Amino acid sequence: MDKAFERTKKCLLEPFDFWKWVKLTIIVLLIGGGASFNGGGGNYSFDGSDVPSSQDIPAGISDIFQMISNNIAANASGYIIGAVLLVIILALVLAYISSVMEFVLVESLVSNSVKFWEYSRSFLGKGFGLFLFRLLLGFIYLVLIAIVTLPFIYYLMSQTDAGPGNSLAASIAYLIFLLIFIIFVLVIVGGIIGSFLNLSIPVSLYSGSSIFSAFSMVLKKFGQDWQQIIIYWIGRIVLNIAVAIIVGIVVLIIAAIALMLFLVIDGVLYLVLSALLLGSDLLIWIILAPVIFIQIIVFILAIAFVSMPASIFLKYHMLTFLQMWYSRFEIPMFDQLQDSDTGDTESYL
Repeated sequence: MDKAFERTKKCLLEPFDFWKWVKLTIIVLLIGGGASFNGGGGNYSFDGSDVPSSQDIPAGISDIFQMISNNIAANASGYIIGAVLLVIILALVLAYISSVMEFVLVESLVSNSVKFWEYSRSFLGKGFGLFLFRLLLGFIYLVLIAIVTLPFIYYLMSQTDAGPGNSLAASIAYLIFLLIFIIFVLVIVGGIIGSFLNLSIPVSLYSGSSIFSAFSMVLKKFGQDWQQIIIYWIGRIVLNIAVAIIVGIVVLIIAAIALMLFLVIDGVLYLVLSALLLGSDLLIWIILAPVIFIQIIVFILAIAFVSMPASIFLKYHMLTFLQMWYSRFEIPMFDQLQDSDTGDTESYL
C-alpha cells in the first residue's frame, strides 16, 4: 500500500498536470471503473398545466405530430427490434473500447506517460483478445444459469395446467431463492476470475503473450503460491471498502454543491424564459432540456474527475503486488527506471 500510494502521488501530483488528470479520467470512464452515477443536474416535475393542449398547438404542427405517431404505431415491432439491435451493438462496441482501455491504463501508469491515441492504436489487437475472453466468460455464465434454472422453469410451466396451489407457490419461491443463490455464487466466482484477469493484463502486456496464455500463466502461478493471493484478496476487500467510503463522502459533497448550483441556475433561467416567452411552456422546456443535459454531463465528469485517483491507486496496488508475487517477468515501472538512471540500486520490492 505504501508503494502504491507513493506511485500514485508521483503520477498525479509530481508535478500536477491538469490534462493528464483529464486523460486518465476519460480512460477510467471508458473502462467502466469509475463510480456509478444516478442523478443529474436537477429533478424537475410539472403538472398537466405545463403540457400544451391540442388547442395550443398550431394545426400544421398537430398534423405532423399525428403523422409521426401513426408511423411509429404502424412500425412498432420494427422499431423495437432495431432499438434492441442498436443497444446490443453499442454494448459490444463499448465493451471492446473498455478492453482496449485496460491496456492503455496499465501502460500509462507503468510509464507515467499518458499517450491516449498512441497507446489505443498499439493495443487494438490485445484489446480484442481481452474482449473475446470476456465475451466467452459471459456466454459461459449464461449457459450455467440456463442449465440450472431451465429444468425448474419447465416444471413451473407444467404446474400451471393444474391451477394455482401451495406446491406451485412453493416452487416459485424455491426458484427465486435458487436464482439468488446462483447470482451470489456467480458474483464470487466472477470476482475471483476478474482478479485473475486483471493480473493477466500486465502479464500479457509485458511478456508478449496473448491474454489467454497470460491467464493460464497466472493460474499456474496461483497453483504454486496460492497463499499470497488469498491474503491479497482479503486485503483488496478491505481496501476497496475503505476507498469506497472515502470516495463516497467526496462524491456526496460534490453532488450537494453541484445540485444546489444547478438548481439556482435552472431556476433563474426558467424565470427569465417565463418572462420572455409568456404562455409558451413547451418552448421553455425545449430550451431548458439541452441545458439540463449538459449539466448532467458536467456533473458526471466532475464526479469522475475527483474519484479518478482512487482507481489509479487501486491499479498501482495491483501492479505493485504483481511485481512481488510474480517476479518471473519484469514490469518496467517508471520509478525503477528513474532510479536506475541515477545509479540508485535500492530495491523497490
